[in-house]
Amino acid sequence: MKPLLIKIFRWVLRVLSGLIIVFFLFMFIGEAFFSENPGKPISTNDILQLSTMGLGLIGLGLAWKWELIGGIIALAAFVALVFINTSVIHPSLLYIVPITAILFILLWTISRKKPYYSDLL
Repeated sequence: MKPLLIKIFRWVLRVLSGLIIVFFLFMFIGEAFFSENPGKPISTNDILQLSTMGLGLIGLGLAWKWELIGGIIALAAFVALVFINTSVIHPSLLYIVPITAILFILLWTISRKKPYYSDLL
């Protein structure tokens, strides 16, 4: 792939992940501080879901610098979220997080300087 296309792909993914992070932060702040019952305790299941979603967002943030590591962290966090709450599997907007993580991993694979098999020759 040409270097210009890789650069454009990288910046499209960075903007997309930045929008995802900002959106989820706004949603968290709105629900935590401006809901009907802001001081209401949350359940252990909700804490686990928030933690895994936060880890996924951290993974998307790390993917700006390290595409592979950040993509794997975000993807693993989404898989953990699916195990915690199986209703996440139903079609929803949350699919954008693993799709972006997979695209970061794909970006890492196509932007490598030398192919994997060149070490074998």
